[in-house]
Amino acid sequence: MNEVKFSVRVTVKDMFAFLMHHSYRGVSLLADAIVTFGAIGLLVAGFGKGDPVKTVALIFVALLFTVVHPLQLYNRARKQVKGNEVFNLPLDYVLTDEGITLSQGEQSQSITWGDVYQVKEYKSQILVYTGRVYAFVWPKSALAECEDEVRELFKKHLPEKVAGKSVK
Repeated sequence: MNEVKFSVRVTVKDMFAFLMHHSYRGVSLLADAIVTFGAIGLLVAGFGKGDPVKTVALIFVALLFTVVHPLQLYNRARKQVKGNEVFNLPLDYVLTDEGITLSQGEQSQSITWGDVYQVKEYKSQILVYTGRVYAFVWPKSALAECEDEVRELFKKHLPEKVAGKSVK
């Protein structure tokens, strides 16, 4: 039986990356880009020239999705990691042919591979979703020695549409 064990300690940086991936994708990313570039275009075209209120409003809108929103996400990640006991200790994972077992201290929870909603892989982390917005955040640094074994288990137990690009 295949068994892969690893421990994860989610940091503020890991949580921030997760929130950024979750916030800036699909239609939301397109809408944010249109609003941002529209505001920059209006500024360059001189809209509101001579009216400081319009100019400041356009500058704010241009910075909203490129500076303000990421700062808010970072603050949210910091509060979530620092304020939640779950992130104080490492989370231990065991992946087997039956599914994924997560344990921390005396508590343990298991899910079957059928409970995995989706897997997404990014440069620094693998996200294993168990619902539309709930995911296990696995920094690749924590998977360094077993990343290929994890992908093999995904390939073996998850349909390609669930496993996403992590099985390619």
